[in-house]
Amino acid sequence: MRTLTEEMADDFFFVHTSLVHGALKKCGVLRSNQNYDDLVQIGLLTLVKVYEQFPEDLCEEEYFYQFTGFAFQKIKWAVIDELRKYQLKKEREETVSEFFDDEAESSRDKNEDWIVWQLFPSMLDCLAPNEQIYLKETVLNQLSVTDIARKHKVSRKTVYQWKNRTALKLSHFKAVLTN
Repeated sequence: MRTLTEEMADDFFFVHTSLVHGALKKCGVLRSNQNYDDLVQIGLLTLVKVYEQFPEDLCEEEYFYQFTGFAFQKIKWAVIDELRKYQLKKEREETVSEFFDDEAESSRDKNEDWIVWQLFPSMLDCLAPNEQIYLKETVLNQLSVTDIARKHKVSRKTVYQWKNRTALKLSHFKAVLTN
């Protein structure tokens, strides 16, 4: 097994990064996709793993082309796996995020909104500090998951975890408000 040294890294990525972008394009992932940068990183990590596992010498032309085909396929599979994970996460969040559904909020009358705002401090008391951050940023500042992640210098995955835990802990408030 070989390793990619720092001396070789620049040249290696210069030559092979196009495999990552090609695999993303083949999977239909555009630069406008919110997860594009994450998927590029996954592709690059997969590229390095494939390089380290590839048994033949890449200096020989025959093996170089075998490597590029092999690496492209592995990167494509890794991207597809990650896209599936994103889809599953999105589906789970949609079921959990009903509590934060804008349509449900807009259908409330002013009296119900007043009740919600009266309960807001109690809601915060039920939450851990990071979950409080999520609730405040979402409700008061109307920030997206990406904006919250940037503002608090954490990953989007972390913010999604805060969101899911918040929704679970506040589900009893939803039950009270909807009855």
